[in-house]
Amino acid sequence: MFEKEIKILNISVPDTEKILRDIGAKFIFKTKQKIYTYDLPSIAHRYSEYIDFLNSDINPLVAYSYKQRLKTLLTEVADLLPDSELLPVMKQYNVEYLPDIVDRVQGFTEFVDLPISSSIKSLRINPNKWVRLRDTNGHVTLTVKHVFDKNSEDVQKVGEYEIEVNSVEEADALLTALGFAKRNVQEKIRTQYKYKNAEIDLDEWPMLQPYMEIESDDESIYQEIIDKCGYNGKEIVSCNTEELYRRIGINSRELPELLFDSKL
Repeated sequence: MFEKEIKILNISVPDTEKILRDIGAKFIFKTKQKIYTYDLPSIAHRYSEYIDFLNSDINPLVAYSYKQRLKTLLTEVADLLPDSELLPVMKQYNVEYLPDIVDRVQGFTEFVDLPISSSIKSLRINPNKWVRLRDTNGHVTLTVKHVFDKNSEDVQKVGEYEIEVNSVEEADALLTALGFAKRNVQEKIRTQYKYKNAEIDLDEWPMLQPYMEIESDDESIYQEIIDKCGYNGKEIVSCNTEELYRRIGINSRELPELLFDSKL
């Protein structure tokens, strides 16, 4: 499922809460969240594994499974490699979407000599896709997030697939057993409101100024909320929190812990 979101930076949480209540937004919760992030295996590793299996003598059901995995992987590749590399390959197979070439190849040995194979094998861990385990006041969710770099719209496009799990401990044990590497643990304070069909989150992170995030499938709602809150003069961005940390000289991916009592 795809979501669209924008952020309004450098807000006052108490002042924004008052404004939201005044415009009729409904308070949902306020809590400190603990977030655990896990990296997927590298793109190069997954690509080589899938091609090796597809070029081996496997039964049709297993082959179908690996074809679907390869399609998902090529969705990531399409977002990371420049169009100048992708377009000739897509033209060669007469497709408009890179993953569709999986259904066009005559034999999977073709992927060994694909013009972009060397570029794919140079791609390591996808910085834009990860697994998130989050505890919100005892409500634990497991989510795969994919933030797309390539986007023709001004609003950030995010693929998000989420399920509820019993506990952080059980989910962590499952992910570890499956071979996922825990990247870090983070904390934030989230205050959530609902307004019409939009979810509004006021987020406070260690060492960052608070920001308001608006998430909705209806892009017209963004400007309505900004106007009603009087935030037209504020900086409005469409990026993830990692980018906000980079702006202040912090690479949050490299920190094993990002907590409110953390000291750099």
